[in-house]
Amino acid sequence: MNTSQAGGIAPELVLTEQEICRDALIEKYAKGKESSAEDVRRRVARALAQAEPEDRRAHWEKRFLGALEEGFIPAGRINSAAGIQMQATLINCFVQPVGDS
Repeated sequence: MNTSQAGGIAPELVLTEQEICRDALIEKYAKGKESSAEDVRRRVARALAQAEPEDRRAHWEKRFLGALEEGFIPAGRINSAAGIQMQATLINCFVQPVGDS
């Protein structure tokens, strides 16, 4: 995130990417040839925009990407599964009934 993306936050308060964060991101959320947080953000923004009418998708993809670049972090399942070929839930927490034991 650069200072122009940080919404006017003082440069000394903007965190730089840390190696451990990058490694965790790649291990948990990067898919295919993705190798950066920006790659993941673009995939997620594009996938979320698919829920919008076709003529508004580009607008919403840009808005979603902007939110992600400014620090919004969606639930882990969204980062992991949005925009991938495999059909997976984007719900981060769900309840399954447990039968009598």
